[in-house]
Amino acid sequence: MNADKIAKNARLVWNILKKAASRMTFIDMIVQTKLHATDLAYAIGWLAREDRIGMIEENGKQYFMAY
Repeated sequence: MNADKIAKNARLVWNILKKAASRMTFIDMIVQTKLHATDLAYAIGWLAREDRIGMIEENGKQYFMAY
């Protein structure tokens, strides 16, 4: 996978998280983005590196939200 594709997927994920105005699980994001789990993980990593996404764990579930 190249950086351009990861960046494109990261923009998609970030826009969906922003529009959601709430936190989402990994599975929720797969459903919304229609990305393969690996591609979604790369996009989350990209956003985390840019400090544009937050992650919390609650009741054993991992949640993500846009900054």
